[in-house]
Amino acid sequence: ETPSKMDRVAGIQTGGSERAFDVYMKARYLSEKNPGHGVTFATGTPISNTMVEMYTMQRFLDPEGLKSRGIEHFDAWAATFGEVVESMEIAPDGAGLRSRSRFAKFTNLPELQQMFRAFADVQSAEMLNLPRPALRGGKPEVVASPMSAEQSSLQSRLVDRYEKIRSTKVDPRIDNALAITTDGRKLATDARMVDPQAHDFPDSKVNRLVENVHRIWEESAETRGTQLIFADMVVNPTSWGYSPYEEIVTKLIERGIPPEQIASIGVADSDAKKQLLFEKVRNGTVRVLLGSTQKMGTGTNVQKRLVALHHLDAPWNPAEVEQRDGRILRQGNLNKEVEIFRYVTQGSFDSYMWQALETKARFIGQVMTGENTARRAEDIGGQELSFAEVKAIASGNPSVLTLAEADAELQRLAILRKNHLDDQYVARRRVRDLPEIIAGMNSRLAAMQADHEAMHAHAGEGMRINGQRLSREDLILSLEHRLERLPSKVVDPKTIPLGTWNGLECGIILGPVGNPDAYLKGAGTRGIRLNAPKPGPRAILNGFDRLSETLAPETSKLTQDISIASSQLHDYGNRLDQTFPHETYQTQLTTLRDALKNQLSNAANPDMPSAAELSEQIKLLKSNHAPDANQSRTERSVNSSAEPVASLVRKRLLDVSAASETVEPVNYVSRIFSERQASADELIAV
Repeated sequence: ETPSKMDRVAGIQTGGSERAFDVYMKARYLSEKNPGHGVTFATGTPISNTMVEMYTMQRFLDPEGLKSRGIEHFDAWAATFGEVVESMEIAPDGAGLRSRSRFAKFTNLPELQQMFRAFADVQSAEMLNLPRPALRGGKPEVVASPMSAEQSSLQSRLVDRYEKIRSTKVDPRIDNALAITTDGRKLATDARMVDPQAHDFPDSKVNRLVENVHRIWEESAETRGTQLIFADMVVNPTSWGYSPYEEIVTKLIERGIPPEQIASIGVADSDAKKQLLFEKVRNGTVRVLLGSTQKMGTGTNVQKRLVALHHLDAPWNPAEVEQRDGRILRQGNLNKEVEIFRYVTQGSFDSYMWQALETKARFIGQVMTGENTARRAEDIGGQELSFAEVKAIASGNPSVLTLAEADAELQRLAILRKNHLDDQYVARRRVRDLPEIIAGMNSRLAAMQADHEAMHAHAGEGMRINGQRLSREDLILSLEHRLERLPSKVVDPKTIPLGTWNGLECGIILGPVGNPDAYLKGAGTRGIRLNAPKPGPRAILNGFDRLSETLAPETSKLTQDISIASSQLHDYGNRLDQTFPHETYQTQLTTLRDALKNQLSNAANPDMPSAAELSEQIKLLKSNHAPDANQSRTERSVNSSAEPVASLVRKRLLDVSAASETVEPVNYVSRIFSERQASADELIAV
């Protein structure tokens, strides 16, 4: 569980399980017992669906790193690396719009990656060059099936349901966007999964899968090649008795595959039975195994004779795709070449789901390997499809989705324009105020420097009372007599001079509330709050001592502050009267968006470019103005197969240490981190 005040922000899952909390407590215990190396996590999918999960990894493995940066609490981490975006949506009563907060963007990605790589040794299969079987064609084969008339009709009803929840008051427990998305995924597999009256469509992807499984079963008979079929939708039969699992098994048997060579992972309801079933698959006794990602993903080591893997549907998360494919693209497979099939119903949710999964997986992979150098990026979480996406899929017209994306981009540009105007306002105000602030700081600096010179000229004099130097004992007695005569309460602040301290006037300031202050006065006045409401002579002398000791550091800090303020004045001056950098882009996109909206409406103009042409123009315009989130690393490129930064730094520093006994490498690197944030390349150079 993640304690957070952001309980009403979409995209943030703060709930947890007892099992995860149990692991967290044990990991913390081991880390306390063995500082620096208490527990090691070994996983192929540390981030399954959203970048928020990186915080969980950091809590487990680098809590000290989070604490040292002051971001151990999730809200502080989210404020540093995330951005909550306000969006408008239909209110539940359907009468108007309401604002909804969503954790939808990530910022400061290079620093987040640097923190992650401090404790994570990322090694992908490509880096390790493992002896895995080759994938035929270099990529999974997409098997496309047409949509039946029943599926098309049912899919149009999904749009009607979405229209209903957007325009009328529908209890989310009865219908919601996630339920519509789930029904769309079921419909993409087979119409009978959502409608008991639907019929078996000969060209459905279930039938195409059966054909491929039977063909490969025959072709690999000599080597007793095995196959896996993954299907997550409707693992159990529907209320009217339809199950794609049962249909696949029945049709494979009808085609001549012996029943004993087909098995479902569901029959193995214990670890012992599961291991026995896996052994049968490894030796080729069972040649076709069906199951879901949850039951047949992690820990399923049956790769020995696998020749083909079939994705009947698309899972939710890219991690689940990786777990599925990892069953066959694995060390220990006797086959030199294997096949992976993805079954897609054209015009259904399938294509969109696979596209979204690839986008998510690519982004997660770039962040983990350090290949993404953008400072900002959109989050890739979220499971339900938006209304625009459902409508675009159902209509079969991708231009509808392009229109929705253009509207979203224009909304983003409107926010950027507002931020630009706010920035201009701040620049004007700071250019107006900073000269006066800098003049005041320079005046204080001159006074502090004069006081510093006066104290230096009278160094060692200590305190004088009435111009006379007294012994320590006489000084304390004299101060005691003065303090006894002070009033116990004052209505207004009262300054009480006591003498001089190294050439500067010294005394205390009594106030109506709180403890008194000790002060030193020369060209300027500096004070420090004393620790007691009625301080004794020694406490006051200690206060004068502290004021003397801090004069030089405060003078140095004020000099730095003046330099920073002067730089800010120069920077704000340069930013004054700048035009909005995306002005042309916003104008062009607005024009194209309006034209596309007209072409998709009933008032289409035959003399204008078609909707498809306008859609391509919008995509091209957006790609030419893509934010740095989509830029690849050019300068300072990182070799993804290089050693982790930590080990490189350690090796090079040890070499330096061996060459010169005077170098203290660990202290040196610690000092670099404490003084400023060093980049990975700078640390390697050290």
